[in-house]
Amino acid sequence: MGSLWQVLRGLVWPFGWDARQSSVAGLNAMAAHARGMDLLVEHLSPAQRAQFDRFNYFDVVGGDTGRRYRIRHGQVLNVEVLDSTGHCMCLLCFMPEGHLPIGDVMLAQKLALESFEAEAIKAAHMSPPLRMRTPRDLPLQWRLRR
Repeated sequence: MGSLWQVLRGLVWPFGWDARQSSVAGLNAMAAHARGMDLLVEHLSPAQRAQFDRFNYFDVVGGDTGRRYRIRHGQVLNVEVLDSTGHCMCLLCFMPEGHLPIGDVMLAQKLALESFEAEAIKAAHMSPPLRMRTPRDLPLQWRLRR
Protein backbone atom coordinates (compact mmCIF):
# COMPACT_ATOMS: atom_id res chain seq x y z
CA MET A 1 0.00 0.00 0.00
CA GLY A 2 1.29 3.46 -0.90
CA SER A 3 1.55 6.54 1.23
CA LEU A 4 -1.46 8.69 2.02
CA TRP A 5 -0.29 11.25 -0.54
CA GLN A 6 -0.12 8.62 -3.29
CA VAL A 7 -3.62 7.39 -2.45
CA LEU A 8 -5.04 10.93 -2.44
CA ARG A 9 -3.23 11.81 -5.65
CA GLY A 10 -4.71 8.73 -7.28
CA LEU A 11 -8.18 9.78 -6.19
CA VAL A 12 -7.94 13.45 -7.12
CA TRP A 13 -5.85 13.64 -10.29
CA PRO A 14 -8.13 11.47 -12.44
CA PHE A 15 -10.71 14.26 -12.02
CA GLY A 16 -8.44 16.83 -13.65
CA TRP A 17 -6.99 18.54 -10.57
CA ASP A 18 -3.39 19.62 -10.81
CA ALA A 19 -1.55 21.74 -8.23
CA ARG A 20 -0.16 23.98 -10.99
CA GLN A 21 -3.64 24.52 -12.47
CA SER A 22 -5.04 25.26 -9.02
CA SER A 23 -2.56 28.06 -8.39
CA VAL A 24 -3.23 29.54 -11.84
CA ALA A 25 -6.98 29.32 -11.25
CA GLY A 26 -6.52 31.10 -7.92
CA LEU A 27 -4.61 33.91 -9.60
CA ASN A 28 -7.26 34.16 -12.32
CA ALA A 29 -10.00 34.34 -9.69
CA MET A 30 -8.20 37.14 -7.84
CA ALA A 31 -7.69 39.04 -11.10
CA ALA A 32 -11.37 38.58 -12.00
CA HIS A 33 -12.40 39.85 -8.55
CA ALA A 34 -10.18 42.92 -8.95
CA ARG A 35 -11.57 43.63 -12.44
CA GLY A 36 -15.12 43.22 -11.15
CA MET A 37 -14.55 45.69 -8.33
CA ASP A 38 -12.90 48.15 -10.75
CA LEU A 39 -15.91 47.90 -13.07
CA LEU A 40 -18.31 48.49 -10.18
CA VAL A 41 -16.42 51.56 -8.96
CA GLU A 42 -16.35 52.98 -12.52
CA HIS A 43 -20.16 52.85 -12.63
CA LEU A 44 -20.79 54.46 -9.24
CA SER A 45 -21.62 58.13 -8.96
CA PRO A 46 -19.09 60.25 -7.02
CA ALA A 47 -21.38 60.19 -3.96
CA GLN A 48 -21.85 56.42 -4.20
CA ARG A 49 -18.10 55.93 -4.65
CA ALA A 50 -17.34 58.00 -1.55
CA GLN A 51 -19.96 56.10 0.43
CA PHE A 52 -18.59 52.74 -0.77
CA ASP A 53 -15.00 53.71 0.05
CA ARG A 54 -15.98 54.81 3.55
CA PHE A 55 -18.64 52.28 4.59
CA ASN A 56 -18.30 49.34 2.14
CA TYR A 57 -21.86 49.92 0.88
CA PHE A 58 -23.67 52.40 -1.35
CA ASP A 59 -27.25 53.57 -1.68
CA VAL A 60 -29.32 53.27 -4.86
CA VAL A 61 -32.67 54.88 -5.72
CA GLY A 62 -35.15 52.56 -7.40
CA GLY A 63 -36.09 53.60 -10.93
CA ASP A 64 -39.83 52.84 -10.59
CA THR A 65 -40.77 53.85 -7.05
CA GLY A 66 -37.94 56.09 -5.88
CA ARG A 67 -37.45 53.78 -2.88
CA ARG A 68 -33.94 53.70 -1.42
CA TYR A 69 -31.86 50.52 -1.33
CA ARG A 70 -28.48 49.88 0.22
CA ILE A 71 -26.14 47.44 -1.53
CA ARG A 72 -23.51 46.03 0.80
CA HIS A 73 -20.34 44.25 -0.30
CA GLY A 74 -21.38 40.65 -0.93
CA GLN A 75 -23.65 38.42 -2.97
CA VAL A 76 -26.24 36.93 -0.62
CA LEU A 77 -28.81 39.02 1.29
CA ASN A 78 -26.67 42.09 0.64
CA VAL A 79 -29.43 44.42 -0.59
CA GLU A 80 -31.37 46.29 2.09
CA VAL A 81 -34.70 48.03 1.54
CA LEU A 82 -34.53 51.30 3.49
CA ASP A 83 -37.38 53.25 5.06
CA SER A 84 -37.59 57.06 5.00
CA THR A 85 -35.25 57.30 8.01
CA GLY A 86 -32.60 55.03 6.47
CA HIS A 87 -33.35 51.97 8.59
CA CYS A 88 -33.43 48.51 7.03
CA MET A 89 -36.98 47.22 6.52
CA CYS A 90 -36.01 43.91 4.90
CA LEU A 91 -33.22 42.19 2.98
CA LEU A 92 -33.33 41.16 -0.68
CA CYS A 93 -31.43 38.36 -2.33
CA PHE A 94 -31.14 38.38 -6.12
CA MET A 95 -28.22 37.98 -8.46
CA PRO A 96 -27.39 37.14 -12.05
CA GLU A 97 -26.85 33.51 -12.98
CA GLY A 98 -23.38 32.04 -13.01
CA HIS A 99 -20.29 32.25 -10.86
CA LEU A 100 -19.44 35.93 -11.10
CA PRO A 101 -17.07 38.12 -9.11
CA ILE A 102 -18.68 40.10 -6.30
CA GLY A 103 -18.17 43.42 -8.09
CA ASP A 104 -20.06 42.17 -11.14
CA VAL A 105 -22.92 40.91 -8.97
CA MET A 106 -23.18 44.21 -7.11
CA LEU A 107 -23.14 46.17 -10.38
CA ALA A 108 -25.91 43.96 -11.78
CA GLN A 109 -27.96 44.56 -8.62
CA LYS A 110 -27.45 48.32 -8.90
CA LEU A 111 -28.43 48.42 -12.58
CA ALA A 112 -31.45 46.16 -11.99
CA LEU A 113 -32.82 48.37 -9.21
CA GLU A 114 -32.24 51.56 -11.19
CA SER A 115 -33.53 50.25 -14.53
CA PHE A 116 -36.22 47.65 -13.81
CA GLU A 117 -36.94 47.79 -10.10
CA ALA A 118 -40.32 46.03 -10.17
CA GLU A 119 -38.97 42.97 -11.99
CA ALA A 120 -35.95 42.78 -9.66
CA ILE A 121 -38.22 42.88 -6.59
CA LYS A 122 -40.44 40.14 -8.03
CA ALA A 123 -37.42 37.92 -8.65
CA ALA A 124 -35.83 38.61 -5.26
CA HIS A 125 -36.10 36.46 -2.18
CA MET A 126 -37.06 38.63 0.79
CA SER A 127 -36.01 38.21 4.38
CA PRO A 128 -36.66 40.29 7.50
CA PRO A 129 -33.65 42.19 8.82
CA LEU A 130 -31.36 39.88 10.75
CA ARG A 131 -32.14 41.66 14.01
CA MET A 132 -35.94 41.30 13.55
CA ARG A 133 -36.66 37.67 12.70
CA THR A 134 -40.03 37.37 14.43
CA PRO A 135 -43.38 36.27 12.95
CA ARG A 136 -44.97 39.71 13.43
CA ASP A 137 -42.46 41.25 10.99
CA LEU A 138 -43.09 38.80 8.15
CA PRO A 139 -46.11 40.59 6.56
CA LEU A 140 -43.79 43.48 5.69
CA GLN A 141 -42.30 41.30 2.93
CA TRP A 142 -45.61 41.02 1.13
CA ARG A 143 -46.34 44.76 1.25
CA LEU A 144 -43.20 45.45 -0.80
CA ARG A 145 -44.33 43.26 -3.70
CA ARG A 146 -47.34 45.48 -4.50
